[in-house]
Amino acid sequence: MGRSAGFALGDLGEVGGLGIERRLGRAWWVRGLALLAACLLAACTNSPYPDGSERSNTLFYTFSERSPRYLDPVASYSNPESAYTYQIYEPLYGYHYLKRPYVLTPKAAAKVVQPHYLDKDGQPLPDDAPAERIAESVYDIPIRPGMRYQPHPAFAKDEQGRYRYHTDHALTAAELGEKRSPLDFAQQGTREVVAEDFVYTLKRHATTRIEAPVFAVFAEYLIGLKDYADLVRREDAKLLAGLPDDAADKPFLDFRRWPLAGVTAPDSHTVRFRIKGKYPQWKYWLAMTFSSPVPWEADAFYAQPGMNANGLSLVKWPVGT
Repeated sequence: MGRSAGFALGDLGEVGGLGIERRLGRAWWVRGLALLAACLLAACTNSPYPDGSERSNTLFYTFSERSPRYLDPVASYSNPESAYTYQIYEPLYGYHYLKRPYVLTPKAAAKVVQPHYLDKDGQPLPDDAPAERIAESVYDIPIRPGMRYQPHPAFAKDEQGRYRYHTDHALTAAELGEKRSPLDFAQQGTREVVAEDFVYTLKRHATTRIEAPVFAVFAEYLIGLKDYADLVRREDAKLLAGLPDDAADKPFLDFRRWPLAGVTAPDSHTVRFRIKGKYPQWKYWLAMTFSSPVPWEADAFYAQPGMNANGLSLVKWPVGT
């Protein structure tokens, strides 16, 4: 092949041969430059992580925002926030880390339960009843006893058993002062997590105060939630009457005042969900932090005047278990 190529170049004449040789020389020069650039790039990296970290047992996480917007479990729905919320809160269920296909495991719940079914007359149906006959699915979920909330001033009580920093004793502006963290309060307290805390959480999805991204889905299936939201909207309008729309301080919206048929606590360690029809996906919603317990004391604590101005709220300072 080399000899044939040589004869061909000679036959082209001096001008043609020089043109091809120049083109071949330019091609080799371009290839050499590309090789040099590749070597230089190999020596440099734009990785923000230390050299060799890819071989370590380290998880690097991408954040599209500088910091989480919502740590309140009712409002939090973005992936970067989940790095925090799933370490702070305990939803009723979780997932087994290793089993595939995915298997639910109990977290705040004592066990994963199957629903029982009722027809349109409220009569029980067998587990294999056809979906068109099922008017309601009822989940009675036992809560793990002994769970407690993290130490927080919302639970602190005095010698008479009254809350130190809210309700019985409203926090004054002087007492709030420059406090910008729950850790700035001298007294902390805690209590056991009970079924009513899960009821309170589901009710909070009807809030008018913050974003509740899954309210529309929950309202389709949780019995009574749509009407409950209308009631809360009316009651909240009464509380906010006379206040400017941009008021930072808003009176405590106490969801304990209004019952919700779709979620109740038959006893202190059982939470009952009533779901329209047959909706097997409901149990998977309970593995997300939307079902995590929120104590009413935290809501009341952060609703006091001056709290929001000092950056104190469930959005920034969650109360976990």
